[in-house]
Amino acid sequence: MTDRYVSWTDPNSLALLLARATAPRRASTAFARTARAVRPAPRASTPPVRVSERPPAPPRPPASIAPALKVVPTLEHSSDNPSDMLDALLAWTLDHQSCTGAFVADDNGLTLAAHGISEAHVSLVGPMLSALLAVRSIPGIDATSGALWLGTNMMSWVEARTARGGFCLGTVGAEALSTTALNQLKKALEVTVRDL
Repeated sequence: MTDRYVSWTDPNSLALLLARATAPRRASTAFARTARAVRPAPRASTPPVRVSERPPAPPRPPASIAPALKVVPTLEHSSDNPSDMLDALLAWTLDHQSCTGAFVADDNGLTLAAHGISEAHVSLVGPMLSALLAVRSIPGIDATSGALWLGTNMMSWVEARTARGGFCLGTVGAEALSTTALNQLKKALEVTVRDL
């Protein structure tokens, strides 16, 4: 075999080649002379520039007025009938939150009321709330509200616990609900399920 491979190369000659290729280079004297000749000479008639003088700051744009927060009325029930109370909760949720559908389910996943949402979405609630049971045992973790991507929709939920068990109010929409919206939903759900 007359072909030489890298593994057969003399280590000393390879080290010398690498040292030559990676050694820092100084600019050649011919290049330095050419660079000096091309550089224009400073003008003597140019007045010195004072660094301490700054150009005037541009005027600030007027402060934009923050958009007014949407005032959401508190939920009030006009009937003691549990079915009417759940319907009123769903109507209030759809009217005052950014969602396309809403549901109420118990902690077993049984749908108590729903509007604009598939039964498949509601069927996820029972296993989800069961899984959150372990998370609730961690000190400092509040697992009574959250959001979950379901394909192209975001399901946001809040949970309220009573002596009869847990209840979940969920919404489905294009994006997750804000913390403020989740707190509003939680208060409305607590008012609704308190006497069920």
